[in-house]
Amino acid sequence: MKRGFAFATVLGLAIGPGQALSDEARWRDCRTCHAVEAPDGTVLARGGRSGPNLFGIANRPLAAESGFRFYSDDLRAAGATGARWSEDNFVAYLSSPDQFLRSVTGNPDAQSGMHVELRRGARELFTWLQGLSN
Repeated sequence: MKRGFAFATVLGLAIGPGQALSDEARWRDCRTCHAVEAPDGTVLARGGRSGPNLFGIANRPLAAESGFRFYSDDLRAAGATGARWSEDNFVAYLSSPDQFLRSVTGNPDAQSGMHVELRRGARELFTWLQGLSN
């Protein structure tokens, strides 16, 4: 499957300066496709299974969740470059998944299996996910 699962979602999480997102607000739209489940099976944040488990995403290589089979070919190609889910990469990806993959792979036609636009809150989301994985 070349493109994987494609979900078009616009996440308009609006927060002001110094205003923290609640855990629920951070997770609300992500949980449609993703869960956060520890290696021992403990569910830390309930969610769907059509996207990869986000446990341990911080600094994990792109397209490296071993239990997930539906990464797009282009996300796999980005992972093959050695790119990792740093905070900056996570924010850039959520801001514009296709553009992020085009930049990482050099392929002007690269497309993500997930199409999300996160206008605000990606850094906070990354920090929250990182905290769940510790």
